[in-house]
Amino acid sequence: MTAINVKITNRMDSKIEEFLETHPYYMNKSEMVRDAIRHLIEDENRLSEETLRMIKEGKMQVDKGIGTSLEEVEQELDD
Repeated sequence: MTAINVKITNRMDSKIEEFLETHPYYMNKSEMVRDAIRHLIEDENRLSEETLRMIKEGKMQVDKGIGTSLEEVEQELDD
C-alpha cells in the first residue's frame, strides 16, 4: 500500500469523527477515506455533461482569480 498525507480543516475532521461514530463498520478514518475515494472514482462517470462543464468553468474562474479557491473557503469555515 501507498501512504498519502492530506490536510483537512478542523471542521471536516470533526464531521469525519461524527460520521465514524454513527457508521461503526469503518474501523478508522483510513478505511472511510479509502471507501470514499473508491466511490468517487467509480461514480466519476455518472456526472452529467452539464455538471462536468460547470466544474471546468469553475476551475477556470479560480485560475483567473475570479472565483474562490477551496483553500479560501476552508479558511472561512475555520474562522
